[in-house]
Amino acid sequence: MKKTMLALITAITVMGTLVGCRAGGQETPASTTETTTAAPTVSVAGEADRKGEIHYVSMWNETEPQAEVIKAAAEEFTTMYPEVKINIDWMGRDTLKTIKASLDAGQVDIWDQGINTVIAQYNDYGYEMSELYAAPSDLLGGKSYNDVANPVLIKSVEQFAADGKSHGVPYQPNIVAVFYNKDLFAQAGITGEPQTWTELMDVCQKLKDAGITAFSFDDGYIILPFAMYLGRLKGADFNKALVSDATGTTWDDPAVKQTAEAMQEMWDKGYVSKNAASNKYPAGQNEVAMGEAAMYLVGSYMLNEVREITGDEFNWGTFSFPSPEGAVMPTTANSIGMNIMQIAKTCKDPQLAFDFITLLTTGKYDTMMSKQCNAIPNTVDTPWPAVLAPAKPVLDSTTENVAYSFYINSNSNFTPIYKEQAQKLLGGQIKADEFIANCKAAVMGK
Repeated sequence: MKKTMLALITAITVMGTLVGCRAGGQETPASTTETTTAAPTVSVAGEADRKGEIHYVSMWNETEPQAEVIKAAAEEFTTMYPEVKINIDWMGRDTLKTIKASLDAGQVDIWDQGINTVIAQYNDYGYEMSELYAAPSDLLGGKSYNDVANPVLIKSVEQFAADGKSHGVPYQPNIVAVFYNKDLFAQAGITGEPQTWTELMDVCQKLKDAGITAFSFDDGYIILPFAMYLGRLKGADFNKALVSDATGTTWDDPAVKQTAEAMQEMWDKGYVSKNAASNKYPAGQNEVAMGEAAMYLVGSYMLNEVREITGDEFNWGTFSFPSPEGAVMPTTANSIGMNIMQIAKTCKDPQLAFDFITLLTTGKYDTMMSKQCNAIPNTVDTPWPAVLAPAKPVLDSTTENVAYSFYINSNSNFTPIYKEQAQKLLGGQIKADEFIANCKAAVMGK
């Protein structure tokens, strides 16, 4: 155990444990940080009401930049409120191995993970936060969390929940869209962003005529084009039914054939990288980063992943995946991913836990998280990192949050087969009818 004095008043005690956790394919030790203080340095109205302990199980490893921000916020919170102790277990990506047992035992106050896990699978474990969101807070200068938060993100959490309520606080969001090289668009004489599938095909043709490869794909995100076209055309629930229908009859729907033929047409007309069938992640996005292709369909995190290639001067543009004619889902329906901080129902002091989350996810710590991690901010007043700014119009215009891949990956047994077939289809190795037949057989277990 070691104790570090900060400004002669703040003590941080860090204790290592023997629990292993994985981050980025490497084994790293989980650890526990206990944050306490000897005396306050800041006087804030209402501080006398803040006392107690918070047990936070974090999805981050202690050495990651997100953890540095969280530790700084915890340190300030306990400095402001010396009767508060925050214990943080840095569990890394192995959080899910133990979180259910810990929640069932009432041993967790706050925990975090991706929205598809927290809200889709653990929503019933979470404290309902609508009243906390709406109440004025001295930490926000008398404003409520609703007043400062990005409403698109709050609404996204509610849309994911089965009961339509808020059971978590979003942070570090990302959005799936088409990211493109504006300079290549200009070189091909393209002045606007496509809103429909027909317009997108026109853009692809102009790029081809200018000697530019329109789209690059790789196995990392190859599941998206077919899934998002069909999802826009028929609705995300159709995709969910498609991959779970053991009879295979859903694959006979004309919309499936239309979608598969649209994917085949992209290859047949020369709009897709010649390497699409063999590209392994991150080869596809790297082709765009190196100027060898114009567009890539992916989450906004890609802009960080290729930053070493592009630098900060790359002229990125972004648009929502276009809708085909007759679509039931508009381009304002998009997939916004995010991490969620959930307060457990068994938390003894939900207000105290929410107050800490408020400090962490707004103001200077929202800015710090955004800058250090190149993350989309949580609040409306926090500036976006320049590298992510191209995604802002798409996120701001989103009115409905749809599950990643519009649920095409909701059958884990089928997804690997679908992924392989989608890459063959978009890579020109099979035709639309063969793609449909192979996927149908796989869903039926043949």
